[in-house]
Amino acid sequence: MDLRIDPLQARLAAAVDTALTRTGDVYAELAALGVPGLAAPQSLGGLGLGLSADIVVNSRLGHGLEPLGAYRETVLVLELLEETGVAEPLLGEVLKGQRHAATVGVHTGTGLRVDAEDRLWGDSEHLPVGDFGLVVARATAHDGTTRPYVVTPDTATCGVETGSQLRLPTVRLHFSGARAEALDLAAERWSRALDAARVRQAAVLLGLADRALAVARSHVNRRVQYGSPLVNLQTVSHGLARLVGEADGWRLLLHEVAWHHDQGRENPADAARLLAVAAEHALLCTRKALQLHGVRGMLAHSTAATAYRLASVEAARMGAPASLWHRAAPHAAAPGLTGFR
Repeated sequence: MDLRIDPLQARLAAAVDTALTRTGDVYAELAALGVPGLAAPQSLGGLGLGLSADIVVNSRLGHGLEPLGAYRETVLVLELLEETGVAEPLLGEVLKGQRHAATVGVHTGTGLRVDAEDRLWGDSEHLPVGDFGLVVARATAHDGTTRPYVVTPDTATCGVETGSQLRLPTVRLHFSGARAEALDLAAERWSRALDAARVRQAAVLLGLADRALAVARSHVNRRVQYGSPLVNLQTVSHGLARLVGEADGWRLLLHEVAWHHDQGRENPADAARLLAVAAEHALLCTRKALQLHGVRGMLAHSTAATAYRLASVEAARMGAPASLWHRAAPHAAAPGLTGFR
């Protein structure tokens, strides 16, 4: 994977790769690099480097098989809370990576409700593991309207239940009367923040796909059957070549979408379409790697199996590809990027 698109991006990618080789807390290692403050708005104390920096971080996390979803959720919450003046005492801890933030009921319905006393009740969806000190929850108010709320979890009104999806650890938050403050967010801010989150998620999936392809290519070059490496079979080599070519195209499109977003010239459909193709591509690549490894790939500790499980979970975190294509459909007539034409 050639990351020499921009010197800053190349240095950032190398720094993230180094952090992933450490044996300590990965979040702490990333915090030492300035994550999540790299892309966080300057008004909140971040560097404001935007998606062009964020996609590099997330792509390398995907390639390292360490998606760290709590990091992306934290950045999304920071973007939603920009200039709202909400929860300012906690933002310092969140920006320094000492605690995480999360959204609940934003990517999927959860049935959360807020009573007349502005207290939140209900259970969250499965969330990536993190130490959540700040939550933005989409819930139904006592008057029947649905709106976002900001919640500061505490042990008295917010329980944490551990769980798993495809043997990957998750947590669920159980709200039992947690104090909730209604957020007055403009539709444009809400939409733009969610679009950026989809681009970051696409970066993770493309990184996962790259890792799966690298593992598959290495395996077929080493694995000998009937006196010849597997790669000499045309069905194997042609299938991998097609996926490698598609990967190059989707990666360039990722950078293009991020650049347009940072310039304020994004198409409303581009982020949803990018995430849809990234999810489909990641699933294709991880399945191919699993298939080519045969029985070895089915072992729980194998890289191919790990990549497949991660891609299966991350591909649906913000909606299945079909729902993303449906979301993009109303904007299909608008000018888009060359990769979608």
